[in-house]
Amino acid sequence: MLEQAVFTIILVYLLIVQLFNARLMKPMIETLGRSRVYDQTIKSAWGLCLLLLALVFLFQVPPEAVGLGFAPTEGNLRAWQFFFLTSVLISALIAFYLLVKTSPGLRRRLRPYYELEIERLLLPQTIQEARAWGAVSWTAGVTEEFIFRGVLLYTVTLWVDVSPPMLALIGGTLFGLAHAYQGVRGILVTGLVGWGLGYLYVAMGILWPVMVVHALLDLIAGPIHVVDSETD
Repeated sequence: MLEQAVFTIILVYLLIVQLFNARLMKPMIETLGRSRVYDQTIKSAWGLCLLLLALVFLFQVPPEAVGLGFAPTEGNLRAWQFFFLTSVLISALIAFYLLVKTSPGLRRRLRPYYELEIERLLLPQTIQEARAWGAVSWTAGVTEEFIFRGVLLYTVTLWVDVSPPMLALIGGTLFGLAHAYQGVRGILVTGLVGWGLGYLYVAMGILWPVMVVHALLDLIAGPIHVVDSETD
């Protein structure tokens, strides 16, 4: 019961803080600058992630229950099939990221899809900021998946018994709300992405491939608004 209450309180607090941060994000970026906001985001994300990881071990939660396994369960054909599909997706995303990073023309074609005010404020504008964005992307991939897929979905199962697709949907909805600073469109897009990532997780039972997919999706957005030549 204590375990259930502690995880729930922390996650509810996180969601409330994220909703309030929605109003603070723009003035924070305008006042502190993107680099400082990136740095603060990385520190706070890892701090919360380490706190939850410590609680996982304190309450003796099986690592596999929060996605900290290395491979799908032996003999689970469906999980291995999704693992293979996720591996293919990762390969495709890596190739696409390299194209985006090296092709000014592709970046120009993608910019209209990243034109929300908060995206233009948050995404890097210079090569130096783009390098820092790499750390933000991997931090988001690892910490957000552990928090919103591993720990959050585990906490949901402590309260209710739902099917894996419904569990993924609940996680996606809360993930979208946690990105309220991106506006209504951002909530819908991140919620849909969160549902997809959650479905991959519950299908495989492991988090690290989903962490890689998440990080690559953020990395792809990094170079979009970076102008590194006169023709870009």
